[in-house]
Amino acid sequence: MTTARNWFVDEFEFRQLCGDAHSQALDEGSQEFAAKMIIAAKQFGLDTYVSPKQMAWLCKLADWEVPIRIPIS
Repeated sequence: MTTARNWFVDEFEFRQLCGDAHSQALDEGSQEFAAKMIIAAKQFGLDTYVSPKQMAWLCKLADWEVPIRIPIS
């Protein structure tokens, strides 16, 4: 399973993505998803579980480019 650490080195940047996604979400489902990600990011930081599909959705909502995945050994 992947975590935010697979895409971000800086926890603030991940939290910013979640916040941007929440503020720009247009429908209830997207708002709920982004809100859950904000809560998880606050609780777990970069250890938050985020699938590639979830990362793509967060980035789409926030109007961000999907970050390059960081190889973790």
